[in-house]
Order: sequence, then structure tokens, then C-alpha cells
Amino acid sequence: MSAPRQTLHRWLCIATALLTFLVTQTGGQMCWAQLETGWKAHDRDRPLPPSVSPSDQDISPLAPGDADILFDGAHHDLWRDSQGGSSKWQVKDGTLIATPKSGSIYTKKKYGDCQLHIEWKIPASTKRSDQAKGNSGVFLMNTYEVQILASFDNRTYADGMAGAIYGQYPPLVNASKPVGTWQSYDIIFRRPRFDEKGALLSPAKMTVLHNGILVQENSHVLGPTTWIKHSPYTNGPEKESLSLQDHGNPIQFRNIWIRELSESRPLPSNPYPKAKLELTDAQMTPLVGDYGDFRITKSGKHLYCKFFQVQMELVPLSNSEFLMKSCAGKLKFDFDPQGRVKQAKLHLDAAGNRIGIPKAATAK
Repeated sequence: MSAPRQTLHRWLCIATALLTFLVTQTGGQMCWAQLETGWKAHDRDRPLPPSVSPSDQDISPLAPGDADILFDGAHHDLWRDSQGGSSKWQVKDGTLIATPKSGSIYTKKKYGDCQLHIEWKIPASTKRSDQAKGNSGVFLMNTYEVQILASFDNRTYADGMAGAIYGQYPPLVNASKPVGTWQSYDIIFRRPRFDEKGALLSPAKMTVLHNGILVQENSHVLGPTTWIKHSPYTNGPEKESLSLQDHGNPIQFRNIWIRELSESRPLPSNPYPKAKLELTDAQMTPLVGDYGDFRITKSGKHLYCKFFQVQMELVPLSNSEFLMKSCAGKLKFDFDPQGRVKQAKLHLDAAGNRIGIPKAATAK
């Protein structure tokens, strides 16, 4: 082998060994790649999303009754600066203005899972370009940023435009309006979850509507949003301040409200009676038959009620009273003095006017 080939061979061996080491140390994932997205941060060759024209109506959604009103046009008492003092941002003509060099602001109350509505406007006099044109950001838990930028006619890298989860996901479409126009974000945010040892169970997730148009759909955030690099998740508090970024641009904000979301939908505790017994064939067979507009059938150890082409399994509470297994209905059989089935009464919420009707068809 010639000297140049020996040198090339040696470097290939070293590169292969290094690659193997990196893969094994990162659990099969290359830590210096973009992982899920396939793109490095802020790649200007990354395709930009198509533009979609939002409605030109300037309507501010009213806050629901359970929302915290973070800014109503009058004061910013619910916000603080980075040191815990009063915010230095200006309130003027019903708007909250990001005063350059005053620092970002943070909510005094901390939030985790939430629904956020916020409206913002980049002054029409803004003349800069790229990332310098109207730059700010909305940071959920002071960690996960939805970018604010003039993106109507201002080209920048795809993961840094308005509606982007900064440095990770461009918006699905460019829903931006021109500078000097009020715009809105509606954000549904779910915080990351960690186990008792601090290992990540599930990432943060975001759904974002920009000017009423879906631009992020349950996007799984790759970690804290940062400039240039991708940072891994680290275990932290379940709630943190919402923050608005001072990036040297006098962005205006108004109509900011937020709703805390429950972590999971609560379930009632034992809302329905449990089955008390298992009936024998001798107890079930006499119940089988036609009862007007429904029919009782038997299969194996179970009885079924077929009503308007829907078959529902019956759960016995006694030998004469049954519940529907998966819907709010019940069925009661009446017997004559000889113990034969005389009639059955079906009470089924989905049947509407059948509820509470005493008369029932007699079995054939």
C-alpha cells in the first residue's frame, strides 16, 4: 500500500472508531445532529413554509372566566423584571411596550400546562431586516420559545421566523401580517414530564395558532430552545414564569391572558354499580327473545341487547336488572307469578323519549 493510501486508511480507521464510540455513548443517537428534524439549527437552506393570508379582521378574543388576565391595557402589575423588581416596560395607549435595554419580563405567577392568548404588533417604522426586524419571543416556562419576528416580507432562517419553535420547528405555514398590524398567538402548551429519578418521560408539546391559523400541531419540543445549539432536557420545576423577551425592539403587546390546564382529565370514583353475580344458563335463557323494538340474545356467559342495529353487552345486577356495559342504560325484566318473563323495560339515555316511559313491550 502506498504512503498516501496508508495515511487515508489510518484516518478512516480513526474516524470509524470515533463514530462507533459516539454512537455507543449516545444510545445510538448522534448528539451533534438535529435528531428528529434532520436539519441543523438555523440552516438558511432549509425550505421555508408557504405563505397563507390570515383574516384581515382585528378582533380580540375575550378572555374566558377562568383565565388570569396578564395584561388588560391598564397596568403590568402581574409582571416583574429578572431580579424580581417592577417591570421597566412601558404602558401606553392600552399597550405594553418592550422597552429596549430594559430586559425581559416575567410573570409573578408560575405556570406549567396552559392555554395562552397574546397579541403583538411590530411598529410600522421598523426598518431592519432578517433577525433584527421585530425580534422578540414568548417563552413558556421561561424555557420554550415561540418566536416573534417580522416575517411577512422579511427572509430569515426557517426555524427563526414568526410562529417557529425557535431553532427547532418552522411554522407549518407563514401566517404573518405586515408590520404595523396586530397579530395573535394562541398556544396550547404541555410541560415535559420526568420520573422520580429525573429521567425524561415525555417532552414538552406545543400547538400554536398564528392569527387563527394552525402553525404548530402538537409539536414535540426537542429540549430548551436556544440560539445555534440544541440543549438536552434537564429535570426542573413543574411550573415556571411565562416570559416575554426584550431583544432590542419596541414590540407592542395587548390582550394577554392565560388559563391553567389540568394535567389529566379527572375520572369519577366508582360512578356505576358493579356486577353482583354471574347468571347461570337456566337464568339467562328465559330472557332471550324479542321485546318490541329491541331483542335480547345470548352468547356464552353473556346476554346482549340489540337496539336499532347496536348490540350492547348486559351486566347483571340481579337476575332481573341489568346495566349496559359501555353506555348509560339499564334493562329491567318483570316476571309473572309463575316466574315467566312478562315484559322488559328499557331505559336508555340515547333513546331520548323512552326514558321514564312505564309501558314496555311484552316478550313474544
